[in-house]
Amino acid sequence: MKQPASLLPWIVAFKAFKSGSLAVVGIILLVTRQADPVDLATRAALAVHLPLTSELFDKAVNAAWNLTVAKQTALAFTAFAYAALMGAEGLALHFRKPWARWFTIVATASLLPIEVYEIARAVHVVRIVVLLANLAVVVYLWRRTDLFGAESASL
Repeated sequence: MKQPASLLPWIVAFKAFKSGSLAVVGIILLVTRQADPVDLATRAALAVHLPLTSELFDKAVNAAWNLTVAKQTALAFTAFAYAALMGAEGLALHFRKPWARWFTIVATASLLPIEVYEIARAVHVVRIVVLLANLAVVVYLWRRTDLFGAESASL
């Protein structure tokens, strides 16, 4: 029987996108530590033509208002750590390491409750899409033991 086409390259690309995005966020947080966060939020809103009267802008300014250099540094290192995790998952899956399947299942599934909490806190389409994508990755890797050889199935 013919096996269905592998979605593994798409999962690797998804992990690479998330890793790259988080690394960029970490860099921005580190580079802008000494700048006025409210001024940066205002300039960013103007750059993307976000109305300064919008609810999104109001939330961004409130978050920026409470941001200290220490908090910004901690957020940057958290973003880098999460980017490293996503990058490690993506590389391990790409090279089809026997442990990559379980590593990705555990790491991705462990963050699902946080995603559900965030959706319960404030429903947004992007949050729902990310949750569904991550859930699909977990289910797909759980079911596709054939992608990583016999030793992966027995772990």
